[in-house]
Amino acid sequence: MRAEALTLDGHGVVYHREREVPEAVAEHIVAEFSPSSSSDEVRSIYESLQEEAFSEAITYEEMLHRFCRRLGPRLAGKEEYVDSLIQRYSAAIVLDPDLKPVLAELRRRGVVVGMITNSINRAGTKLGWLEKNGVAELFDVIVSSVDEGCRKPDPEIYLRFGRRTGIPPSRTVFVGHDTREVEGAKRAGMITVCLRCDSSETDYAITRLKELIELPIWPKGKEVGR
Repeated sequence: MRAEALTLDGHGVVYHREREVPEAVAEHIVAEFSPSSSSDEVRSIYESLQEEAFSEAITYEEMLHRFCRRLGPRLAGKEEYVDSLIQRYSAAIVLDPDLKPVLAELRRRGVVVGMITNSINRAGTKLGWLEKNGVAELFDVIVSSVDEGCRKPDPEIYLRFGRRTGIPPSRTVFVGHDTREVEGAKRAGMITVCLRCDSSETDYAITRLKELIELPIWPKGKEVGR
């Protein structure tokens, strides 16, 4: 049975960042506003609130409000500014060098390509990042946790990807770098690939994205409809 769809994790597979967003935001805020907290403390506050937003305990807007409030009077009313920093540093992605040729070849063979991402950013925002990097046309579907109300490794978010494509999990490949997320995809019934990670449950393990094309799971030509 050949795979008909591929979905990849965003950060860590499709792209990475030279500086992680919490670190970059924290250093910028300390340099500009000189709050009483150190950059490490600001980063810790950010990461804690971001985790609450990821888990839907709070909204993104509430995350911004609490972040500014916890950093003291100099950040009062600066939610929009902090949001602009988050968006600026979030958008500063660096694509995996193997991404374009691998996805182009799989699409040539008729494979549907997508991304499943845990994020405070909506799918449309992520698509904008990909457009700026010249690869948006390589993606058919983007599923973001903030839009769906669930996140990896919950099997539900992988199943929602399948409902978007109309392709069953048994014919869909998930590539991830996080063991828990790969195992979540496995529980959802997907074919799984660990990229630079180790899981006893994964179907395949690779160290470079270019190795994905060599796996014996893909159609040799345009065998599936697009």
